[in-house]
Formats: sequence, C-alpha cells, structure tokens
Amino acid sequence: MLVTLSMVFCLVSDPTQCQTINPLVPDDQPMTLSSCQVAGQIEGAKWVNEHPKHRLARVRCTLGKRMPERVV
Repeated sequence: MLVTLSMVFCLVSDPTQCQTINPLVPDDQPMTLSSCQVAGQIEGAKWVNEHPKHRLARVRCTLGKRMPERVV
C-alpha cells in the first residue's frame, strides 16, 4: 500500500502564512497509514528544528503516491 505524507507548517508570528511539505520517503521503506503518523511527527520535529520560526500545524497521510510536481 502506498501512503503519502504531507505536513503543513505555519509561521508562529503569522499563522495564516502556511506551506505544505511532502518529504521524500525512499521506495525501499514503504509506509503504512499507522507508520506514516509516526514518521510525520519525527519529520515534523526535524523540520521545525531547522526552521524555528514555524510550527507544525497538521500531519496528513493519504493513500496513494503523490504525483511529482511539474516545473514550468
């Protein structure tokens, strides 16, 4: 089962300014819905540690693989 992890981070000073991050997870380590939530907390803590002006607002795990974004 393919699961995609998405995390939303918002600025502490302006909670309306948010961005979604989809960390790359190696294909040799497939995630389940339950392991995705744990991975989200771990990856979220790492990201906030590197970006202290942000806070983790949401972790979302969805079935299916995220399509790569196209650069125009």
